[in-house]
Amino acid sequence: MWEHDNLPDPLGTRQEPGPVWITEPTLRLLLRLSSPRNALCEPPLVHESYTSGATENLLEKFRTVLRDARTRALEQDDTVTLEYVKAMYSKFVSTMGESSYNKELRRPDWMHLIRSQAFTNLWSKAYKAHTEGMTVVRICGTDQLHLQGDWRHVFREGRDLSEVKVKDSYAADTFLAPPSTSVR
Repeated sequence: MWEHDNLPDPLGTRQEPGPVWITEPTLRLLLRLSSPRNALCEPPLVHESYTSGATENLLEKFRTVLRDARTRALEQDDTVTLEYVKAMYSKFVSTMGESSYNKELRRPDWMHLIRSQAFTNLWSKAYKAHTEGMTVVRICGTDQLHLQGDWRHVFREGRDLSEVKVKDSYAADTFLAPPSTSVR
């Protein structure tokens, strides 16, 4: 049970009693959070493990190719390649689970690994913002972090994968004043 109201639950919004199935990225996040350095939760208890290093290695190679193509497209102001890479990633992740559009590649395990890693990365940004004194308003999906406060002293603004960009700015409830910012 997550006992930190000022930080989102690293398991997301699911509220299931008893053991839960989690992906490798979530397990690694929980291990970091339970370490003596962070001490935010108890170490996870692994009942069963189904792992394959080959899957993660394959996905890492795919991630690296897309990252490098995206970086080159940004450097060269190549909007066609940039949009193509974004569309390829989105289509890959959204159709490899149980989609009726993709009958050739059904790998819901890959889909969960990718989404879990994206959420873990976002959660880590939320934790960094929290440790720097900002208020984490909420996390949406795998790419939206809603924060209260001046995030520019914590994160670099830009379109690189390690940077964030403003998606929206809005006034939060009175207990969270001043205005919050949603960053990606």
